[in-house]
Amino acid sequence: MGVENHFEYIPQAFGLDLFYPPLGLPDKIMREIYLELADKCRFTEFRQLGEGQGARFAEGMNRHLTILPDRLMYLDEFTQSTFQGYAEDMLALLPVASVKLTMPVWLHCKVLIRLLLPYQGVGTAVEFLANRCLSPLVGNLKQFSRPTSGLGIRLVFPATTEKHSTFHVRIEPYFRDLKMFFLENRAQFFDPIVNLDQMRPLLTEAYEFLKNEAGPFIHSCDTPL
Repeated sequence: MGVENHFEYIPQAFGLDLFYPPLGLPDKIMREIYLELADKCRFTEFRQLGEGQGARFAEGMNRHLTILPDRLMYLDEFTQSTFQGYAEDMLALLPVASVKLTMPVWLHCKVLIRLLLPYQGVGTAVEFLANRCLSPLVGNLKQFSRPTSGLGIRLVFPATTEKHSTFHVRIEPYFRDLKMFFLENRAQFFDPIVNLDQMRPLLTEAYEFLKNEAGPFIHSCDTPL
């Protein structure tokens, strides 16, 4: 991991997909899971997806948990939570789902982290990326038949012998506020999860890669031309 820094990050979205061997999902079990999670995880809506097909639990439009025959999907967009709150929610709901579904193993997982990073410099985040990070390419954009309103960076970090994961990182202007950078890590961890104690380190690793490496990368580009 990179060196800890003191940049200001604003949580924008958190997500988790967990995959498991296909199984039946009786409606009775879905109702039992909802009743255990409703207060604990602040879910206020429950919708069954059809006999044996799972259910969707939600809090408003932007935060929901969906349980399907082969995966569990959680997404909290435009979040009001912190990373710590997100991690605590996951560690509260996963034991309940694991017991009720008699889950022997989670095959692998995907973690989504989106953060906003305020830009304190002159101009906008679009101008910063164009002038400081991508300046050799900007002149060639005239080859396109249409003008651009923004640009960004996509980085793929593959699995290695030490790290059994891939990180897909996006660094872009946040187009709702051009004084913000949008940072996203779509991480995939390939090792099976037998013990839920393994989960928090995976969530933390995906989060800290953005916080401790992607953010400092942006600031490392802020050098005199």
